[in-house]
Amino acid sequence: MPQFIKVRFGPLDARRYTYLNAGDPVAIGDFVKVPDARNPDSWKRVEVMETDVQEPNFVCKEILGKVTGEDVDKALMASVNFADGIADQ
Repeated sequence: MPQFIKVRFGPLDARRYTYLNAGDPVAIGDFVKVPDARNPDSWKRVEVMETDVQEPNFVCKEILGKVTGEDVDKALMASVNFADGIADQ
């Protein structure tokens, strides 16, 4: 059953954005992935602030799933600059 949720993009953001979750249920405080509007091959990490939101009268983007430990590991590895010899130390 579809779940409509409200998320925020940053810890200080007051504004909430409504997304559709068609996968496993998520809870308040979970971090989920949403499509990056600037880069279709990427995603952004957002925090779930409300769950079981009433279906809005506009089309919502769908989340890509929960952020996992593997996602965090990939992001950390992508940020390491191997050209500077960091991996050799």
